[in-house]
Amino acid sequence: MTHFISCDWGTSRFRLRLIERDQRRIVAEHATAQGIQALAAAHPIMDSRRKMMGDVLDSGITALGVGSLIDIPVVISGMASSTLGWQSLPYALVPAPIDGSTLRFLDFQHSGRKVRLVSGLQTDSDIMRGEETDLIGLFASPIRQPLTENSTVVLPGTHSKHVQIRAGQIVGFTTYLTGELYGLLSQSSTLDTPVDALFDQTAFVAGAQTSRSHGLSAALFQTRARTVLGHLAVNHSRAFLSGVLIGAEVAALAVATPGRIVLAAGDSLASQYLLALGELLPHAVVVQIPPAELAAATVMGHARILSYP
Repeated sequence: MTHFISCDWGTSRFRLRLIERDQRRIVAEHATAQGIQALAAAHPIMDSRRKMMGDVLDSGITALGVGSLIDIPVVISGMASSTLGWQSLPYALVPAPIDGSTLRFLDFQHSGRKVRLVSGLQTDSDIMRGEETDLIGLFASPIRQPLTENSTVVLPGTHSKHVQIRAGQIVGFTTYLTGELYGLLSQSSTLDTPVDALFDQTAFVAGAQTSRSHGLSAALFQTRARTVLGHLAVNHSRAFLSGVLIGAEVAALAVATPGRIVLAAGDSLASQYLLALGELLPHAVVVQIPPAELAAATVMGHARILSYP
């Protein structure tokens, strides 16, 4: 087997990559907005949804140019293994080795092709699906192994994760609704902000500071109060709001985080989290994962998962 297909099927996005296995090289990519949430809403009955997801998968594989090559397997992580997806898989439990060896898999045939569906992880009070694959990929490289001894990995996003790793194991994690709240509050609330907003560093830092001094709920309303009173430019209100939300998330690290903080974020979010960390946790030891390395993490994780019998 010289190639495999990496599938990250999230809440809002569907992404396929054709991978040359030995070098982990991306040969072709295909992505659409056919995420699990939209498919589940359109097809609430499991059998109908599974058929539609099969059609979406087949169409995507054809778009990669390998529709007829059924010997190429597919690894699927993310929300496809949830109750809204293809088939619900029970979560694996923490503590869990960072190599993914205790994750639960379901292997089946679809259109003559082997498909491996990957479960997520759970603690007593929290859940994740998809991020575990990124973590496996991030720490597959020997150069990153020292970080698995004692660190907290921050994975910003719609549902940001703070993942505690000790002695090579994922021992706990906390989910923050940061990205989803930002989308809702900036578009569908009294804090509605202009679409032509500009990112302003001073406004962002002020938001982070206000989150620390006022608490989250009161700080959120300051987005509106300061614009009405003329203390905050309207087109800087999104930056302030982002600072409030990210600041509240970062402040939690001060309470719960020994060891190093490993920031694994894309370009734009990385700069904002680094600002908040510098303002609220100036003495923290922060290791930033380069965005290009993070972008390859899902593929690296899928390659490791596919290697298990």
